[in-house]
Amino acid sequence: MVADSIERIRGAEAEAEDRVKGARAEAKQVIAEARQSYDRMLDKMRKEVREAERGLLEDARSSAEGEAEKIRSESGVAVDRVKKGAEDRVEAAVAKVLDSISAAAP
Repeated sequence: MVADSIERIRGAEAEAEDRVKGARAEAKQVIAEARQSYDRMLDKMRKEVREAERGLLEDARSSAEGEAEKIRSESGVAVDRVKKGAEDRVEAAVAKVLDSISAAAP
């Protein structure tokens, strides 16, 4: 009778140890899956951030190119105005010289 009780106690202890080992293994598996899920989420977020950065850079680049084109266009118009003004002054000076020469000629 006592031997049977001791045997049942040992069996219960062995079963309890098996359950603890199983619970530990299951906990390790759950933790590993949680880490994998975390890594996937982190990778996804990093990818989204990189894509957002690329979009912002492209927008900034496009805006800068538009501004540069506008400045180029405006400066081209200003250069044309300066050239036209210089040509007009040269023509006026040449006309004055010719007038002076023709007035001085007998």
